Amino acid sequence: MDKSIEYKKTSKQRQDFKYDNKRKKNLEIQHQNQNIISQTIAELKLTNHSFILEIECNNSRHLPFLFQQAKGIGYYGVSFSDKPMDEIPLVQALKINEGHAEFINIKEGEKLNFESDFFDCCFTANTIYYWSDPLSTFKEIYRTLRLGGTFNLSFIEQKFGKDLPWTQTDFTFYTLNQIKTMYRIAGFGDLEVIQMTEEVMTKDGQHMVRPFIYISGRK
Repeated sequence: MDKSIEYKKTSKQRQDFKYDNKRKKNLEIQHQNQNIISQTIAELKLTNHSFILEIECNNSRHLPFLFQQAKGIGYYGVSFSDKPMDEIPLVQALKINEGHAEFINIKEGEKLNFESDFFDCCFTANTIYYWSDPLSTFKEIYRTLRLGGTFNLSFIEQKFGKDLPWTQTDFTFYTLNQIKTMYRIAGFGDLEVIQMTEEVMTKDGQHMVRPFIYISGRK
């Protein structure tokens, strides 16, 4: 049975956490990605010496916050781009709790270059809109997770995202039921859904409360 939680707290935009865009056409969505990433990481409930996979990691600016969550984290970030990472936040992050980080660039659709049953959890935030074949990626994530491992995804639902001013014609927004279906087809169970909100600033300087969904499934 799925577990659904209404998350009442609204997160305000963090001024110390900037997000660099790997695709110029998605600059606005990536700039405002910061709160969704931090809330997603907080929900992972990491334990010491966890092995973590992030899909569509476009920079390392969130890693200091990630490595504060537990000791000895082994982090692997996969990017569907050949853009180099910003090394300064990475150096800062690796000084926290004896963390380890590696970045891998692959072409979207390729098999993830990890053995099966390797990771304790995988996460991605605000990226699924421009995956060309999300179900194949879900299945690869499932393969690389250990038994009991979780895949944690945050996204803006279709009914809220389709009219946002920075969305492009090649964005694909999904309903919650569509995302749940992909989880189940890929093999995940014990789905947990949390409704969240965040406060962001628009291009004209206005504050806007934006809803998004965090969903987690277990192998």
